[in-house]
Amino acid sequence: MIEKDVFLKKIFKKYYYHNITELSAPKRLSEREIGYLTFSPEKMIRHLSVKNEGELRALILHEAPKAVYYSSAYYEDPTAPINSRIWKGADLIFDIDLDNLPPMDGLMEKFFVCNNCKLYFSELNGKVCPGCSSQKIEEIKMATNKGLEQCKKEIIKLIDVLTQDFGVSRKDLNIYFSGKRGYHLTLEKSAYELVDQTFRLELSDYLLLNGFKIRRIFDERLSLDQQASLFPSPWDKGSLGRFSRKFCEQVLHLSLANLEEDLFRNRLIEYLSKSTNVDILTKLESIKQDLSIKIDVAVTTDIHRIFRMPDTLHGGTGFIKKKIATIDSFLPLTHAVVLSDEPTKVFVYYVPEFELRGQQFGPYKKQEATLPEAAAVFLVAMNVAQPLEGGS
Repeated sequence: MIEKDVFLKKIFKKYYYHNITELSAPKRLSEREIGYLTFSPEKMIRHLSVKNEGELRALILHEAPKAVYYSSAYYEDPTAPINSRIWKGADLIFDIDLDNLPPMDGLMEKFFVCNNCKLYFSELNGKVCPGCSSQKIEEIKMATNKGLEQCKKEIIKLIDVLTQDFGVSRKDLNIYFSGKRGYHLTLEKSAYELVDQTFRLELSDYLLLNGFKIRRIFDERLSLDQQASLFPSPWDKGSLGRFSRKFCEQVLHLSLANLEEDLFRNRLIEYLSKSTNVDILTKLESIKQDLSIKIDVAVTTDIHRIFRMPDTLHGGTGFIKKKIATIDSFLPLTHAVVLSDEPTKVFVYYVPEFELRGQQFGPYKKQEATLPEAAAVFLVAMNVAQPLEGGS
């Protein structure tokens, strides 16, 4: 068998050799910190700086790293010690990952591996391997098409709020598939680049609807007429308008096209008069959860965050961090799978059925398999397979 990291680095190096000119760096590159993660031994190299895209490409070609990062922040000198760096601003960044979504069947395939005896199992009872009693247990999470589609819905909601409520132009938003289990969105060189962590936290709360009280739109203590007057209009701006529009569609079953105020208010009063407070509150809480945008708050509020570099390979999948022109038609398990179809032999310990580039593979359990290079790298990178060939 071939050593895993030797195999992966060889294929990553080959990919970059043939495709490095396609790498497009973020703006103000010379003001950003650059970092990368090495293969074996795995080590994070930080506090680097490059003058231009050419230097960045040369670095990646030379190192063939497991992952490449850049800072969302701009500095006077990105190589200076952290405590003495002069901060000049930071992109507004968002990360939506499957781990941030509410639990739902089919979003991810989850199972466990013992890194001591390579036993794979679907459930972990206790903290030790049922085969050898080792505590070297790793949880494997594999995104499904259904899960990535849910993440896409969240990023579309985020785009709508940023453009409608904060005046951001759609053309200024950079949207990416992260290369693994979600999406990134960045806003570079904008009016928001100098905002502090407090503003970014308040923005995160606004997107998540943290602190939004249902009694702002419905109060069971009021009379029917007062309740109808309190309820927001579908034409209102911001969160209140979105609540009302969603309520119209899902509860009142009204089309927003050519909807008139009188029809909306009459249907609202009819619904409120016939429904219990419990039923109304339950539906409104459900709408609140639906409208909440499941961002990773820690990412958005960190003004020194390092983010995965666009157009680089993810060491955990072999997929690329892919910039997206049209989010509606983007298929991550097709468009972000960039490695070759060259037949590659691996020994698969265990993996359920999965799909790449529209082709179904597996399930496999303790068997050799000859797979396209992209699929073989995916399994080896996830630690569920061992390479039997060294890659071309």
